[in-house]
Amino acid sequence: MTTLLLTTKLYVPPPRTDLVLRPRLIERLNAGLHRKLTLVSAPAGFGKTTLLSEWVAGCRRAVAWLSLDESDNDPVRFLTYFLVALQRVDPNIGQAAQAMLQAPQPPPPETLLTSLINDIAATPQPFALVLDDYHLIRTLPIHQQLAFLLEHQPPSMHLVIATREDPPLPLSRLRARGHTVDVRQDDLRFTAEEAADFLRRVMRIELSSTDLTALHRRTEGWIAGLQLAALSLQGRDDAHQIVQSFTGSHRYILDYLTDEVLQQRPKGTKGFLLQASILDRLSGPLCDAVTGQTDGQATLERLEQANLFIVPLDDERRWYRYHRLFADLLRHRLHRAHRDLVPELHHRASQWYEAAGFPADAVNHALAGSDWGRAATLILGVGESMLKRGEVVTLLGWFQALPDEVVFANPQLCMEYSWPLILTEQIDAAEPYLAQAEQVALEHEIMPLLGEIAIVKAYIARLRGDNAQVIELSEQALSLLPKDDLSGRSIVAMNLGMAQWFRGRIQEAEQALLEAQRAGRGSRNEYVRWTAVLFLSRIQTARGKSRQAAASYRQIIEQGRQLPIVGLAYYDLGRLSYEWDDLAAAADYLQHGIEIVQRGGNVEFEVGGYSALAFVKQAQGDSAAAQDALRRADQLLENPSTPPSTRLYNLAARAAVALGQSDLDAASRVVERFPGPEKAGSFPDVLLLMLAQARLLLMQGQQAAAAGLLEALYNMAFQAGWQSTVTQARALQALAAPTPEQALNFLAEALTYAESENYVRTFVDAGEPMAELLRQAKSQGVATEYVNKLLAAFDAPKTLAPKPAVAQPLIEPLSDREIDVLHFLADGQTNQEIAQALCVSINTVKTHLKNVYGKLGVSNRREATAEAKKLGLVA
Repeated sequence: MTTLLLTTKLYVPPPRTDLVLRPRLIERLNAGLHRKLTLVSAPAGFGKTTLLSEWVAGCRRAVAWLSLDESDNDPVRFLTYFLVALQRVDPNIGQAAQAMLQAPQPPPPETLLTSLINDIAATPQPFALVLDDYHLIRTLPIHQQLAFLLEHQPPSMHLVIATREDPPLPLSRLRARGHTVDVRQDDLRFTAEEAADFLRRVMRIELSSTDLTALHRRTEGWIAGLQLAALSLQGRDDAHQIVQSFTGSHRYILDYLTDEVLQQRPKGTKGFLLQASILDRLSGPLCDAVTGQTDGQATLERLEQANLFIVPLDDERRWYRYHRLFADLLRHRLHRAHRDLVPELHHRASQWYEAAGFPADAVNHALAGSDWGRAATLILGVGESMLKRGEVVTLLGWFQALPDEVVFANPQLCMEYSWPLILTEQIDAAEPYLAQAEQVALEHEIMPLLGEIAIVKAYIARLRGDNAQVIELSEQALSLLPKDDLSGRSIVAMNLGMAQWFRGRIQEAEQALLEAQRAGRGSRNEYVRWTAVLFLSRIQTARGKSRQAAASYRQIIEQGRQLPIVGLAYYDLGRLSYEWDDLAAAADYLQHGIEIVQRGGNVEFEVGGYSALAFVKQAQGDSAAAQDALRRADQLLENPSTPPSTRLYNLAARAAVALGQSDLDAASRVVERFPGPEKAGSFPDVLLLMLAQARLLLMQGQQAAAAGLLEALYNMAFQAGWQSTVTQARALQALAAPTPEQALNFLAEALTYAESENYVRTFVDAGEPMAELLRQAKSQGVATEYVNKLLAAFDAPKTLAPKPAVAQPLIEPLSDREIDVLHFLADGQTNQEIAQALCVSINTVKTHLKNVYGKLGVSNRREATAEAKKLGLVA
């Protein structure tokens, strides 16, 4: 489910036809476009938004606009609007980032922003993005995200921030590097000439030159002060006396002039202005609902025509807002004069927003009016969907605004409050609410609620690493949840299936994952559905049904769209290809998987890809590439949040690379870092580490020790139904057997298991001792045809045939992938066709093309093809 977006926040405020032109400031804004940031910073009433709307109207560069408000302090909501604003410039920007935001477990913000920055870099046209009213943003993570973006911002993007105060961004560093242009309070003040033009032409006030000079001096060019003064002077005969008495601070001026302006309004208009001030956005129907009047739209249009601090938010003049300064003043007067009416006004606004399909605004007004019961009901109605969208901060703020006695009186509210607390790492704070919900649910036997509570407790158990509790609570939740609660059942079943898989219980895992797949499909939760399919495929692999598993992995790749789980399907298909000795395909699958995972930003997944790629490259005889892959994995492992299982897989890969290089000392050092079986974590990790240890023992000539370890491994795998490991254990047991007869018996059993699934690397990786044993088996007529195939794999060259060097008379040579793209380009293939051929996104293709154009010194496909042919890069 996606956030309901307010398109009015994305409209550029239209410039007025009777605007005071400010060419000196427009010139400064245009001059700053080649820098990263323009900061327009000044107090309220200095014309920041008006200036920028004038600039945008005449700007030759594409400009996106985002008007911020209080609700944008939720990082997910902020990024959602930020991405949608950018997509008004180029629809391709941020598609992968949006997918990450909608994932059940979004990646770290830096990863999401890296994907976004890559998309921006691939955008062909330069553009600017205006963030208006940025002073309303108070959430530190949002400032940090924007600072990261500014640090790495591509030259094609220019950011404009309009704010009442300087934001907590690295402005000093940016200024020192020449990356900013500042437009500040002194720049925005009206000059004497601009003030005169504004008063005469816009406000239609005729003053003597003496009074004009006095008014400009006393307002110090402050536009809001001039406008209020002009409004108070309209229709007055004593203009000179008012101007002469006009003195004091901005606050005094505001109080004085606002009283003057309001007193001149008709009684109905004055009431309208005050009552509608509770609203952040104004429309005719909404104002009618709040004020009880029936001419809201006409009144808004009259106020705009009268220059009464009202700003249109769309081209149709359906939505408006007050100038922020004017709204603050009106609210202050409303609370002072009609405090008892305020809750009722908020109640009316809440009702209107609920009926209009804007639940967040309905909640905000219910809370603002202290209408706790209504607010609680509304929050319960939208809480689940907000959690799915990741708007945790907003949801948590709503719950925290409710009095505790209101929350504790409602067990469902208690349970739902626990989720945003847990997701913001406040588990201890969540547990009292969860305990209260459970107590009431038990007393009144509310079984569905007990099921939901079990889901929460299972999640806490998973965070604390208690797999046994995860399984127990997940099973309890499934028994309690209604059959038609497909959303809840899908998530619980998926977690249960994964927990059973990691404990080595593949039959129980399969049952839970089939339920997760069914419920995920029924609830349209694609993440759960395809995650279940992936682990079901891994169960097939474990059972020795690799061909069926490969078909399932391909289905995930074809239908899983941009889900991060597609990257894991590529990995698993790569591992199967490795076992089948199709090393080129294995490397290609793994590389594609890494590219997909990088877009999703999951460090754990990326480490797994590089670890697997390392031993594939070593098998190809490319030790340098193997070490490079391990170095990349090491860099990612610096992230302390990387799970232990990922680190263990990386250790096993390191051992495999070292053994492939016959570096027993290095392999021994790695194996010494292996934990014992009781600390290894998951069952698959235990099997993997035991296999690596056994291979090292065999290469060290410690057959007896290897035999004991392999016997234990065989028994574990056999009892768990892990046929693939049974086969690997039997093959290695043949090398550890004390007699030739036992060795051949073990080998014959391994060959029987392996032949139907075409296992190759299980035998080849065991080295020359295995080759000799296979020759003995062949001489005795054991699986002759299959053994011949295995022996041929031993005899195949282990090194990669180097690609013929392409002469590149370029200062900066093209990479291998860029040359691939260039060949597709020369063949006339579209970006979509190239993306499909390389199994990457269109945005990645655009990035490659941009690099190719830059290195070749061209600007389009035709020129690139011609230049490449001229240089002999393509035929």
